[in-house]
Amino acid sequence: MGTFPCFQGKGCQACNNTGYRGRVAIYEGRPLSEQIRELTLVSASAPEIKREAMKLGMMTLRRSAIIKLKEGITTVEEVIRTSSRD
Repeated sequence: MGTFPCFQGKGCQACNNTGYRGRVAIYEGRPLSEQIRELTLVSASAPEIKREAMKLGMMTLRRSAIIKLKEGITTVEEVIRTSSRD
């Protein structure tokens, strides 16, 4: 994903000095394809299905969180706290 600046909120009274305001969703989406269907039908393991889905462009929680980080919406700490490594 390359390099990019990361930000840290300095906090204020309104956010109870946390530097955060509100909530932002991160999401994971898996494409439905013939390959995924076949893997499911043969009872492939979850890691096998995830690997194939990622080849097909699956958006993982970590990728979704990193996009929010690049947009300056969240922090590195929140990315680590809310998502696992791909």
